[in-house]
Amino acid sequence: MKKIAIASLLALAAISASAVEVGVTAARDYAGADRDAYGVTIGQSFGAVGVTAGFDRATKGANNQDRYTVVGSYNVAKFGPATVAVNAGGAYLNNQTGTDGYALVAGVGISIPVASKVSLGLDYTRQEGQKRVDAFNGDRLTASVKYAF
Repeated sequence: MKKIAIASLLALAAISASAVEVGVTAARDYAGADRDAYGVTIGQSFGAVGVTAGFDRATKGANNQDRYTVVGSYNVAKFGPATVAVNAGGAYLNNQTGTDGYALVAGVGISIPVASKVSLGLDYTRQEGQKRVDAFNGDRLTASVKYAF
């Protein structure tokens, strides 16, 4: 019984010490035909480790795409107030025309706090998908503004 109580207290301490962030993003997708995407994210940090879920919508021509992502991150360096992290995760690509599919994403990002609860981010991501969505394989730059609760 004591082990369960101790484990519960440790879990509560870890959750209360973490920060929930919500953000808005603007991305430039360089896969195939260059296009812009705008979206929202929600994430949680546990010390140097974080997880973020995101949604964005890319529009260009006839193939609009909804992109759903889940990405894990690990902070690897700190330069003054800026934090550099490596990211890896998965994406589901929901295409208006053509077939839908899954992709792996990996990259690096930097986050700079601009106020006590507001930060700016810039991420470089490489996406590699299933054969049926490999037309969307490529690089992406994403800028974000996040608010921490």
